[in-house]
Amino acid sequence: MTAAALFDFNAHPAALTDLDRLPGDVREAAVHHLRRLVRCQQRGPVLGRRGLWDLTGCRRVYLDRDRCWRLVYQERPPRPASRCGGEIYLLAAGPRSGHQVYNTAARRLQLLAAAHRAS
Repeated sequence: MTAAALFDFNAHPAALTDLDRLPGDVREAAVHHLRRLVRCQQRGPVLGRRGLWDLTGCRRVYLDRDRCWRLVYQERPPRPASRCGGEIYLLAAGPRSGHQVYNTAARRLQLLAAAHRAS
């Protein structure tokens, strides 16, 4: 018997492209970890500043044994019509090298914040 999802899943549109571009075995690990996140079977450590970026409120998940590939996500409150306790929002998936995945997540957060302020 599989555990029911306790969180909704949502993603920045470009984060879905990130997932598609991951190497096959890393992509499979990403899907596995995302399932565990929405079922509350796993939580990644909280992030703060990474390189030049402030990722306070975000979390990460390692996707491989060498910790070269990562997911960056947020745990958000539930949307109004949701029956779940919250939402896992994927910001980025990619390599750690050069803080690439963190830089990508931070840029996307800035764009989301700017769009929110404009609306």
